Amino acid sequence: MNKLSFLFLLTFFTILFTGCQENEADFPSSDNPTVVVSTNEIYGAPNRKFEIKATLADDLGLKNVRIQIPELNLDKVINFATDPLLTSYDLSYFFEVPANRGASEGFVIKLTITDVSGNAIDQNINLRLDGEFNAPAISMITPKEGAVILLSSSNKLPVNFVVNDDSGIDYIQVKCAALGINEMVQLTGAPQSYTFNKTYTLPVTAAQYVLTITAKDKFAIPNMGTLNINIVATNEYPAIYLCDQPKGTNLTTDAVGVPMYFHEKVGQDFEFKYYADTDNKQIYFLGQEADFAPHCFGLNASGNLIDDVTSSAIVLPTKGYYKIKVNPSTLVYTVTKYTPSSKVWADVANGLWHDNEALRKPFVSIAGGGIQGANWDTWNAWIQTGLHLANNPNNPYQLVGEYTLTGTMEGTFTGQWWSPSWRLIKNGIATMSPGANGNAKYPAAPGVYKVILDTELERAFITKK
Repeated sequence: MNKLSFLFLLTFFTILFTGCQENEADFPSSDNPTVVVSTNEIYGAPNRKFEIKATLADDLGLKNVRIQIPELNLDKVINFATDPLLTSYDLSYFFEVPANRGASEGFVIKLTITDVSGNAIDQNINLRLDGEFNAPAISMITPKEGAVILLSSSNKLPVNFVVNDDSGIDYIQVKCAALGINEMVQLTGAPQSYTFNKTYTLPVTAAQYVLTITAKDKFAIPNMGTLNINIVATNEYPAIYLCDQPKGTNLTTDAVGVPMYFHEKVGQDFEFKYYADTDNKQIYFLGQEADFAPHCFGLNASGNLIDDVTSSAIVLPTKGYYKIKVNPSTLVYTVTKYTPSSKVWADVANGLWHDNEALRKPFVSIAGGGIQGANWDTWNAWIQTGLHLANNPNNPYQLVGEYTLTGTMEGTFTGQWWSPSWRLIKNGIATMSPGANGNAKYPAAPGVYKVILDTELERAFITKK
């Protein structure tokens, strides 16, 4: 072979080898990859995650995507498999903005998409840190959740609430299909606060209604807030509650038992059993569970029972158990002190698990859900000693303790193999003979709660510590 031929062949193979290297492991030439982003502008905030969304595609196959925000030290490469080749990919990447960045700052997110043929394209997305992500806050004045509208007194439904939002309010809507209500209030000037106040007329027929209130804000990516309010329109009270808390107390922060549900009902005669833990205990009767308004029964200046939120408390003179009867229609009540005769569950803190029932000593713990350490196994209720209740030294009919709730709770106070047991059903009733009643679920904010199981009243009181 002469020198000229050798140089020609050497040049040919050099070009061929270089071309193969540049063509990404022998992949043939192809068109550039494509990218379609969900938005060209993303709103974020310091100490908050945002999402980068895009659809990537290539006619032959994608190699990788690189995500860069140099100022935030973000440089992420996502590599794709090439066997088989990936021709499309839905990018969803979350990144948390550092807490030390300012809400007025802005950045550019750079996406670089490369295919297996070595083609690469860039796509920029603007990132702003002045995002507002909170839904408009709706604060009800009236009616409160579970409000009772007594048709025999009035068929008017006053609806009064306040909406607040940092980015301004676009509109407010009040709806109740059953009442033919569909009120839309379109606001101008994007006010940050708006008060709605209107009275509707109810039909004379007793029924239950759901009032839905919706508010939308004016942020670039709108936030929606919705609140459902259940209302009972009735000719007589379906329930009366006994409340021993001062007026103004938030009655929705406790999990169970505040205010206390009645024990017996005949017509509009309601009977309660109640334990006053101090002398001169002050109580009220409420026509609704969640608030002192609109129906709060107390005493007027003459010592007579009235339905008035400004009324004075009824005073139980001495510590102990009482039977109390009240009729919210006739405004008559009676109070009688009594001595319980039910079984006393004594020495439960020294209980003993034993297969031989004759050698067993009863303990009382809890089985259920939404309670830290608890499940539905009574053996677990035994070994989790932090769930055990103890005797109240001031009242032999009460078992007391503390539980940490993790959210919506349900439970049965129990000993070994459900003996003894008090199932916690609706309205805070903890009964040893629940019949067909199942365990009720009680929404509760996570935290530590004081627990009282009153075996005489067959009521549980689980209150925020």
